[in-house]
Amino acid sequence: MKKINFGIISYAHPHALRYAQMIGENRKARLYAISGDGSNSDVARGEAKKYKARFYDDYEALLKDESIDAVYIAIETYRHKEVAIRAAEEGKHILLEKPIALTLDDADEIIKVAKKNGVKLMVPFNPRFTTPLIRAKLMIEAGEIGELEYINAISEYVKPPIFLQGLDMSWFLDIDKSGGGGFMDTAPHGIDSLLWLIKSEPKKIYAEIGSKLYGFPVDDIGTALLEFKNGVIALLSAGWGNPRGYSYGLEIKYYLVGKEGFLDVRTAYPDFTVYQERAEKIYWERPDVKSIVSSFINSILKDEEPPITGEDAKKNLAIVLAAYESSKHGKAIKLSF
Repeated sequence: MKKINFGIISYAHPHALRYAQMIGENRKARLYAISGDGSNSDVARGEAKKYKARFYDDYEALLKDESIDAVYIAIETYRHKEVAIRAAEEGKHILLEKPIALTLDDADEIIKVAKKNGVKLMVPFNPRFTTPLIRAKLMIEAGEIGELEYINAISEYVKPPIFLQGLDMSWFLDIDKSGGGGFMDTAPHGIDSLLWLIKSEPKKIYAEIGSKLYGFPVDDIGTALLEFKNGVIALLSAGWGNPRGYSYGLEIKYYLVGKEGFLDVRTAYPDFTVYQERAEKIYWERPDVKSIVSSFINSILKDEEPPITGEDAKKNLAIVLAAYESSKHGKAIKLSF
């Protein structure tokens, strides 16, 4: 059986740690090489040693390695366009960390070059790959709660990345590199899940986003109200809402209301709580990243569209940017796609 040789470009984003593990464990893949671009190059070098992968100081050298079939790009967001385009030009399939880019024009260029070179392009959004939300979607589609009317979602609340020990996450606080703060970091997951669950597009958005909790130079939390074309109303809260001592590193919650019932998803990630001198949440199986990696690999092997395309990621970014525009001007923004 053919295995897909993966390269990981950068450990600037903390998700690279989990993706490396899932790629390494996938029987259809091989973690072949890692590059040390951007922040945390020392961590990247250590991971290469851990997984017995080749280490390259920069992504250009990695992309020139003809043995590599696909790359997971976890470099700082402002470099997504630069690196993704070069990966496509070298014929590498691309799993690109969210958001796809800082601007819609940059997203368009990435999509265009990927299509021109015949490579798969996928941006991972985790909630749709979690077991409770998959079950909720099936129940909605089966009509078990009647016509969907309203969703109240917290997706995601996390601890600020700069609280992560052993990793340099300072670039998240530089708007020129990140494009935004906690809302930009976490809201794309929630927006994707709303589009996926509601199966419609939003026509209007009103948002309030700001530096509310920590005094960061970028926003830490935000809330957006979205009105969808099919009449569903969604309230989305997202950001760095969990303090340093909070027992959850990550949580998402969904309250889905239909005409004949509702679904209450308290947490989409399986966990249990350990109570000793302090309370600590312990997570076990995380099917989301495992499923993302598997679906991306299968799209390559079967020559199919990945479940989340570049166009999906661009639409997602358009909604996020509209939320920031709404918050800046204090008024609802009409959306068109």
